[in-house]
Amino acid sequence: MSELDSIEQANGGGNPFAESFARLKAVESVAGLVANMAGSTEAGAFVLNEVAAMESAYQNSLPMTRKRFDRGCDDLAIMAQSGAKALLQLNSAGRSRVDIAAQRLMREIQMSGRQTLDLLQK
Repeated sequence: MSELDSIEQANGGGNPFAESFARLKAVESVAGLVANMAGSTEAGAFVLNEVAAMESAYQNSLPMTRKRFDRGCDDLAIMAQSGAKALLQLNSAGRSRVDIAAQRLMREIQMSGRQTLDLLQK
């Protein structure tokens, strides 16, 4: 299974937080691929190392916040997957300057990832 396919396959066994977190981990993996295409040594789009704290914040947040977080994870996964697929197609077609498009996608992943994770900080 490729890194791009892992976004669609992200499964949390019916637990909404686990499903959203699985998508975020898949996006983090795809971000490494995008960073490589951008010529960056910074592989991580955002830090996902405090799972227990994130889950606790998720469980203690309002239902509307949880829904916004889940939706943010879904949107981020779609953007990362479709953007990375487009970059791979451009690259295989021999297009030049794919690195610029990859840098832009990296910035979008980082910005959207931060916004989504910030939902659990409030």
